[in-house]
Amino acid sequence: MCDREPIDDWTRGHATLLGDAAHPMYPMGANGASQAILDARCLADQLASSSGIGAALAAYQAERIPKTTAIVFSNRKGGPEGVIDAVESRAPDGFTDIEQVMSRAERQAFMTNYAQRAGFSVAQVAGQ
Repeated sequence: MCDREPIDDWTRGHATLLGDAAHPMYPMGANGASQAILDARCLADQLASSSGIGAALAAYQAERIPKTTAIVFSNRKGGPEGVIDAVESRAPDGFTDIEQVMSRAERQAFMTNYAQRAGFSVAQVAGQ
């Protein structure tokens, strides 16, 4: 499993990259597939609403590159599975009750923050 350093330009002429071709990342929480879907949605939206293909591709890149770059870097630190690392660091000898190590609210906040960063919080997916 590997990722690549993010790149600054996905487009040449009227061709562009999306998904793993644009931003290969560690497979944390199905992010490769999720980000490809978000790329495709963004690209389709831009193609439908822009004045031309060049403008659509530029807007697509401008929206998606910063987001996917942030996810690549976040996944290098553990991505959504980082909550497991946090629990392990707090209880290196194990535990019998997760609530004594990390509360449900803390675990939920961790996952909510990651979903927001990855672009698939409930509000983001609903287009709000």
